[in-house]
Amino acid sequence: MTEHWNAIRKHWQLLGSPLRPPTEVVEAYDRELDLGRAHVVMLGVTPELARLGATMVAVDESADMIAGIWPGDTDTRKAVRGDWFELPFGEASVEALIGDGCLSVVGGTDARRELFSAVARVLNADGRVGIRLYACPETRDDPQDVRALAMSGGVATFHELKWRVAMTATGGAPDYVMPVRKILEQFEALFPDRAELCERTGWELPVIGTIDVYRNSPAVYSFAPAAAIVEEAEEYFGDVGIASTGTYGLAERCPLLVLRSPKRLA
Repeated sequence: MTEHWNAIRKHWQLLGSPLRPPTEVVEAYDRELDLGRAHVVMLGVTPELARLGATMVAVDESADMIAGIWPGDTDTRKAVRGDWFELPFGEASVEALIGDGCLSVVGGTDARRELFSAVARVLNADGRVGIRLYACPETRDDPQDVRALAMSGGVATFHELKWRVAMTATGGAPDYVMPVRKILEQFEALFPDRAELCERTGWELPVIGTIDVYRNSPAVYSFAPAAAIVEEAEEYFGDVGIASTGTYGLAERCPLLVLRSPKRLA
């Protein structure tokens, strides 16, 4: 996975919404979790979220991602290398925890449950968690409808299109999991002429070309429906909710999963 994330780091500045959280997403985290005075732990090093809370510790396994996109340590924030499944914090010691899209990159149901368990272990009794989802609809889009929508100007950014294409590629895959190379294959089948896509949408070819990092990548992503993720989370948290993150393109499929009241499982 190191090569996959290093490739993403190299073209980070070409990425946009919904992969990178716009201002209204940052505001949603703050609003739903009341982070102003909180000591926050973040899964990943999403730079747009780095200034949330009174203090922050960001945890990421990739030294390249920390070096490449983290805005830098200060007196109130720092990034550390670590494993999300073995978070480097004591039991019931974390006040607030956030993560952006992290449930889509860890794997399927078993991996999500393991992560929920790890988070519930470190969260204190009054703590809260906010994780923005990339959630596929209950009824899968027709791929040709996605193509028509994009070619008619109905998709805000290339990165929104990439997720729409990905959500058509899940098919009947267990846990809605797929190799990322399958996303590229689906995209190339739907949009064989990138120059035409560029002309019809106004997106620059280098931005469209960011999808090529998926070629031959070993990474696996998942896009489970929000209802399925809520059901999984309820095994580990007594209070599970879904909140809107705004009105940007694809926002309806990128809600904030809000978790409170961790369960102490034997």
